[in-house]
Amino acid sequence: MSNNFALIKSGRVEQVIVADADFVDSIRAQWDHIEPAPETVGTGWAWDGQAFAAPPAPDPGPQPAAVRHISVGAFFDRFGPMKWAILRDPDDNCRAVVMDASVRKYIDLDNPDLPAGLAILQAAGHAIDPTAILDASIQPHELP
Repeated sequence: MSNNFALIKSGRVEQVIVADADFVDSIRAQWDHIEPAPETVGTGWAWDGQAFAAPPAPDPGPQPAAVRHISVGAFFDRFGPMKWAILRDPDDNCRAVVMDASVRKYIDLDNPDLPAGLAILQAAGHAIDPTAILDASIQPHELP
């Protein structure tokens, strides 16, 4: 009858074969150890003399930062009822902030210039909360 066998060298499974006991006996001298193995054991697993251990998961490497983009309309909606006052404010600095946001395809909430733009709106007397605007979780309807 054939079974799975782990062929082990230096405490590491080098290969898993399906063989009968007679074949395993014929190759035993070539390996440090040969152990019956469950189907889940594979090449690269460790053997400590008593049990198998899966290899560590590969390091996925650096992960890209989450993109925090919202639509332009969703950005203005984050100002709540103050949106209308901001959009009609005749102050040149406020108009520049509104125009800058309006010409974009989306608003990048991590853009390092964005806090300065919100500070301009605050300086013009708009009682906005930059933290609430920048740090609120992005909702599906806000995606560009």
